[in-house]
Amino acid sequence: MGENYNSNNGMLPQTPNTGSFFAFWSVLFGGLGLLTDCLPLFSIWNLPAGLIFGLTGIALAVLSKKGKPFSHQAQLGLILSIISAVCGLLLALFIIFVYDVMDTNTPLGQYFRQVFEATTQALMPTGGVGK
Repeated sequence: MGENYNSNNGMLPQTPNTGSFFAFWSVLFGGLGLLTDCLPLFSIWNLPAGLIFGLTGIALAVLSKKGKPFSHQAQLGLILSIISAVCGLLLALFIIFVYDVMDTNTPLGQYFRQVFEATTQALMPTGGVGK
């Protein structure tokens, strides 16, 4: 009756490495950041989302390192997150610049106001559907 039912031959079970957990989330946040960098076309309120996701992804990639070299997954997360953070920052600065210039009486300000008004009118429902 000396059968051993222990399938791991007396070794402790392997737990997942927390570095790979952080690296996975770094890739996810970097990808979400890049995705949300494209979404301000639909809503200006999610403008800083790409920057926030990118910075979070960078932090998670650094946390996954734990004194060892970056894994391939952590490198991918770091690259995606840096691109997301830079694009998010540039996009936020561009939108701030456009809205600031729109308040001036320069030709560029007039052009931005005209484009904004034309876009707003094109996106507004015509009202003729329900009549």
